[in-house]
Amino acid sequence: MFKIIKENKIIGISEEYPALLDKYEVVEDTAHQVSDYKHYDGEFTLHNIEKDNEEMKQARANAYQVEVDPITAHIQRLKDETPVPKGEIAELIAEREAKVQEIKERYPYDR
Repeated sequence: MFKIIKENKIIGISEEYPALLDKYEVVEDTAHQVSDYKHYDGEFTLHNIEKDNEEMKQARANAYQVEVDPITAHIQRLKDETPVPKGEIAELIAEREAKVQEIKERYPYDR
């Protein structure tokens, strides 16, 4: 496996020696595989599945609080109205379900 390094950051990884990259440093890494690295914020770093999953869990919790909880509160307020606006509640429930799925995709767990 080869690491492509620019300004002390791993900007690429490859199983084969990357051709035509004279302007970057290329370092062979025999201790790791491409799958050991994770791309984040323009850089490849070694990752730890348990640590990554804990970070994703916290990121999801924060996103749920900021993005999903307001929708849930809005649904509850509408349920308190008389008459209950069922169509609007159904739309908000669908919006909330879509938001939860979006957050799960944005902050996935490694297996």
